[in-house]
Amino acid sequence: MFSSENVDIDKIDLVYDYKDSKVYRDSFNQLATLVFDINFEDWYQKGFWDDRYICHSFIRDNVVIANVSVSKMDLMINGLNKKAIQIGTVMTHPDFRGKGLSGKLMRHVLDLYEHDCDIFFLFANSSVIDLYPIFGFESVGESQIKLKYLPTPNADTTLRKLNCSRKEDLAFIKRMVLSRRPVSEQFGDINNLGLFMFYAIKVFPESIYYSQEDEAIIVYQQEDHNLNLYDVVSQCDVNLDRLLKRIANEQTEYIHFHFTPDQLPENVQYEWMDNNGDMLFIKSNFILDPSSKFCVPALAHA
Repeated sequence: MFSSENVDIDKIDLVYDYKDSKVYRDSFNQLATLVFDINFEDWYQKGFWDDRYICHSFIRDNVVIANVSVSKMDLMINGLNKKAIQIGTVMTHPDFRGKGLSGKLMRHVLDLYEHDCDIFFLFANSSVIDLYPIFGFESVGESQIKLKYLPTPNADTTLRKLNCSRKEDLAFIKRMVLSRRPVSEQFGDINNLGLFMFYAIKVFPESIYYSQEDEAIIVYQQEDHNLNLYDVVSQCDVNLDRLLKRIANEQTEYIHFHFTPDQLPENVQYEWMDNNGDMLFIKSNFILDPSSKFCVPALAHA
């Protein structure tokens, strides 16, 4: 599409908050598909690309060539509400790499939002972990949280599988998420409808259930002997022990928590996450205890 030999940086413009511009949105989706093999169009068409997910992009000839997105979030960290900006969808078209465009967009975003939040955070793979300390970010170790589980007969329950292609189910999920409690007081997200619905539509459409007994939406997957619990959406406290008995089966040997539960038995196991996955980087105006054992909710990853 481009010739790297004829790139004129002076002809590049900065645009942002353009989700309702079809030209720019289509171009953004093309670049996201090229770099990450993801597309945001159906998320937009269903009305869940809201004002809390904002693209900041360089364009050339009305084509998005580099991008840094921000997700505005409210986090509950150790019982305190923090205003947060998560940085994600950092990408540059192959023809324009090595020209510092991502760095310029990162500076722009940090300068623009530094007085509007308590914490910036992002996840980075091993190929770019040397980049973010330049901008004042520090790597923070997360914990993998799992529980050795003794199979027990399922508690009486009626789990209803929710279908995001049904308007009624989509509306029900929206109502529940808008009025939810944070999944964790230690490190949980609230007021984050757009990102949750992205996962519901794009990642876990076959893994979302409602438990009438718990009055909770549960996002989980059973894989062989491992049960992966991704989120519990409820307006009230949920008894986690009873909930696990409803969703585990006779094959379940381990429960893997992809968030930081506030109530866990003493035999829960904590392990530092390995560096094969994305690493958490934080830049904040407060001190986060480096010895605390937590993981950012999986459905809060932008």
